[in-house]
Amino acid sequence: EICALAKQYNALVMHDDCHASGFIGEKGKGVHELKNCMDKVDIITSTFGKALGGANGGFTAGKKEIIEILRQRSRSYLFSNSLAPTVVAASIKALELIEQGDDLRQTLRSNTAYYRKAMSEAGFEILGDTHPIVPVMLYDAKVAQSFSKKLFDKGVYAVGFFYPVVPQGKARIRTQVGAMHSKSQLDQVIDAFIETKKELGL
Repeated sequence: EICALAKQYNALVMHDDCHASGFIGEKGKGVHELKNCMDKVDIITSTFGKALGGANGGFTAGKKEIIEILRQRSRSYLFSNSLAPTVVAASIKALELIEQGDDLRQTLRSNTAYYRKAMSEAGFEILGDTHPIVPVMLYDAKVAQSFSKKLFDKGVYAVGFFYPVVPQGKARIRTQVGAMHSKSQLDQVIDAFIETKKELGL
């Protein structure tokens, strides 16, 4: 719908795909693949972190003319903080691996569905429905801080998010499911959440 509006008004579409590159869409190309509009998005930005291995840096993809302008204007080209060659090489390899197969994406989808279902059944309010980034809503900043610390003491590293990172009154614990997580590891996290919830009387 956005792409159709852009065409109607002769506008460009720019899309930040940081939470989708590598695993959303049939081939992991992102939201534009999932929504079948790959040829209609003019500028795509994303990260070399998350599904591409956690390295620093990111990328912008678009028409040659747009990229040429960015090469003249972007700080990473004008100053000395561009990506290290090793990061670039690793990111290119990660993109190649993503294009070669679907095994890890299938495992990630399965792990995400398992974790989301178990957390919901345990009485936690979680946002979204299929994404592997799973926010566990707590609403109170102090509770989120205490919850996060108790999880850490149980061997689970999950960061509390609260204002100004998220809107006031929308504090949460942000969890991220990975393809490399085993079911027993996911169960360990779920059990830690349940225990912490009881300890805090929530």
